[in-house]
Amino acid sequence: MAVIKHKNQRVGVFIDTQNIYHTAKHLYGCKVNFGNVVEAAVAGRELIRAIAYVISTESGEEQGFFEALTKRGIETRTKDLQIFYSGSKKADWDVGLAVDAIRMAPKLDTVILVTGDGDFVPLVEYLKFNEGVQVEVVSFGQSSSAKLKEAVDEFTDLAQHLEHSLIGYRPKNTHVHTPKNNPPQTHEKSEKSVHKTETKKPTATKKAKRLV
Repeated sequence: MAVIKHKNQRVGVFIDTQNIYHTAKHLYGCKVNFGNVVEAAVAGRELIRAIAYVISTESGEEQGFFEALTKRGIETRTKDLQIFYSGSKKADWDVGLAVDAIRMAPKLDTVILVTGDGDFVPLVEYLKFNEGVQVEVVSFGQSSSAKLKEAVDEFTDLAQHLEHSLIGYRPKNTHVHTPKNNPPQTHEKSEKSVHKTETKKPTATKKAKRLV
């Protein structure tokens, strides 16, 4: 489905950080360049808000990542990682992201969700049919929900531009180059391998018997 994009279109970007981060790490072993992802998704339109929903841990090691997002003009909404007595962990921003998208929709023309999670299908349908906004999704196609792809007005596959979407990504070069100038090798017959035909010496003629 063709979508309308123009420079005066008001855009809001909502990033499911955990989903995209872990997908990139699992599939490609790389980190996501969220700044480039947002820039490409906005595509020259008027960016109103770009929000990344992140999880903070006790170690605080992700603080540098949060600062990097802020420098690229991306707001961060943080939530503490929940650790239960059983040892299980929970880090879920789905409801908070959905509430923000619905709350801001009246001030937007387009909502961009950076996620591949199929749980957001009801949100997409609500935004399209109740708020009348254009909804786009940006994610890695290989790991994205098929229902989510079908529900949105436009789906952008980050896997089509990995060098731009990932930090430090290097495509694997499996092509083996064969120099064109090298002449094909020929198997010359060695002298030892040549079986020379031996010529038999003519047998001596029998001497004629003397007549007695």
